[in-house]
Amino acid sequence: MLGQVCLKPICAESKVCEPSAEARKVNENVQFTWKSAIFTCFVGGFCIWYYDYLKERKESETRAITTQERIGVPRLGGPFELVDRKGNTVTDKDFLGQYLLIYFGFTFCPDICPQEMEKQTQAVELIEAEFGPIATPVFISVDPQRDLPAVVDDYCEEFHPRIVGLTGTSEQIKKVSRAYRVYYNEGLKTDDADYLVDHSIIHYFIGKNGKFLDFFGKNMTAKEMAEKMKMYIRQDQENAKKRKQRRGVESTEEE
Repeated sequence: MLGQVCLKPICAESKVCEPSAEARKVNENVQFTWKSAIFTCFVGGFCIWYYDYLKERKESETRAITTQERIGVPRLGGPFELVDRKGNTVTDKDFLGQYLLIYFGFTFCPDICPQEMEKQTQAVELIEAEFGPIATPVFISVDPQRDLPAVVDDYCEEFHPRIVGLTGTSEQIKKVSRAYRVYYNEGLKTDDADYLVDHSIIHYFIGKNGKFLDFFGKNMTAKEMAEKMKMYIRQDQENAKKRKQRRGVESTEEE
């Protein structure tokens, strides 16, 4: 009929409804680009996180090596200010970077102190034979009233050539003795120059960082003391070697 209108769908005879091959290619490229971007961000983020994780773990291991926690070790030592054999003021910071073997005594001691000082000298010499002069013997007087710098100087001359003799005021000696938990007490005085001082008979081994490492009693021989000190020194050297290796690995990774 002339009045009838063709109602065939336009899309059936037209290419407008179907995207061209070029359009499909562009669409696929757009989808691929977005997927790639998301995947790249994910992988990149994971790599950054993993790198930070490894770096933090290495730093934690290094900190653990540097300051090893040893359960059961008493907290001894600490800051001090004393006077050396020449009358100069010295502090604990002046000894950083060296091992110390400290003995508390007094120059008027008739027998025990000289014996312990000889033991200290022998132990330090055994250390020197293997590692060189890395351990410093230290004598701290617990009799400041009589042990003036000049007296301490003369006394120390009889022992090791590198020995550091220290004295100070009564308050300074009390403070450092308290820090190391050293007991001392003046006995009965017949006069101001004739009396003995009762005191602890202990040697203290201090690390290069100023921290207490160990102590040795009267019954320990010089050889036994030296062997224990060598153990700590070897451990420190091994830890230093590991830290150096770790720094080398980190430098290589950064390059």
